[in-house]
Amino acid sequence: MPHRDLLYINEANANLILILEDEPLIAMDFEQILKNAGFTTHICYSCSEASAWLADHSPDAAILDICLKDGSCTGVASRLHQDSIPFIVCSGSTQDEIDPILIRGAWVSKPCQPKILVNAIKNSIAAMLALREPIA
Repeated sequence: MPHRDLLYINEANANLILILEDEPLIAMDFEQILKNAGFTTHICYSCSEASAWLADHSPDAAILDICLKDGSCTGVASRLHQDSIPFIVCSGSTQDEIDPILIRGAWVSKPCQPKILVNAIKNSIAAMLALREPIA
């Protein structure tokens, strides 16, 4: 499914954000932070659930936990990258310990302040949009 173009990155646009997090309390916290900033969200608690959801949906960005109960999120990150969907890795791990595909996303350390998470989402979407701008 092709990624839809975004006109705005603000509270009025309600951009769709995928949250891939296997800890329900953390996922719900991220969801509330993003909803307060005007985004809509969809939570997946496993890599397999996220992969199935991505077959029919195209979020504007995603937040990924690295280690989930059914393995690493590298497959999901690869799919997002292939589809030109920006993602934010939100993890307690260090960047030295991760698969190279995850370096293609923005990095936010857990725990994080809500403003940092929201800004990472907005900046990632804005960067992707800038890449799509025609060169004059």
